[in-house]
Amino acid sequence: MTPDYTDMKTDYRKRRDALISAKYSEMKGVLYSYIRRRIDDAQEAEDILQEAFTKLLESGTVISEYTLDRFIYRIIRNLITDWYRRHACSARAQEYFAVFADRTESRTENEVAVREMLEIEQACIGKMGKKKGEIYLRYIHGGENSTELSRMLNLSRRTIENHIFSARKSVREAFMSAM
Repeated sequence: MTPDYTDMKTDYRKRRDALISAKYSEMKGVLYSYIRRRIDDAQEAEDILQEAFTKLLESGTVISEYTLDRFIYRIIRNLITDWYRRHACSARAQEYFAVFADRTESRTENEVAVREMLEIEQACIGKMGKKKGEIYLRYIHGGENSTELSRMLNLSRRTIENHIFSARKSVREAFMSAM
């Protein structure tokens, strides 16, 4: 009678798990020291060690006594690399937020500031002549250039540029006096 395949598989898993458990008991101190030399955090080192053996137990890889040591070290090296990547990313993120935290403002503050600036601009445009105000609005908010404006309004390009210069100067002065 031939042995059942599932029985052989179960026997292999039991022997494999016993081998891994024995190796964990035997090498725990050495592996912990190996990890600690690379990572200066005792709890993280212990977590990496436990995670390495958990991965080893969960993997379906065929393992023998001869390949087990190399496999453990490879898993640990990969976990240490992952740890450094995680901490490098979090360190960069913390550095970014530390640098730019004081530059950020709340959305409400920005909306209020924009609204105030638009009110100042609108008041200034209201004091300008009709033609100058129209040219300024089309140039600044409409995205039209001086050549297009001169064609549309039947004015020379130089006249358009003078109106734009004068209007921008008036708006700049209005902003400066408001601050």
